[in-house]
Amino acid sequence: MIRNFNFETNGRQTVKVFSASYSKEYHQMLSGMVERRMRASVLMIGSIWYSAWVDAGQPDLKSLIDYKPSEEDIKMREEDLRKWKEEKKLSARPHEAQE
Repeated sequence: MIRNFNFETNGRQTVKVFSASYSKEYHQMLSGMVERRMRASVLMIGSIWYSAWVDAGQPDLKSLIDYKPSEEDIKMREEDLRKWKEEKKLSARPHEAQE
């Protein structure tokens, strides 16, 4: 009989995880479906980025290699980092109530 779960400790927290034997057998039962889906996802994301680049007119990206942010950009990023450290959360748009 294969145990489905084990407990692992990360730092001070103990978490319930699938056991290695269970995961291996599950992978075999799926005939590698997870790996195929992951590979398909990588291809899909690459295709989306490539399409976005083509739709943008195939701009020359070589100019980004030696990109140096302006003093204004650096100050803005430092201010954002300071705010984030103080608040420890990111602001996002408010969610609409679902009816």
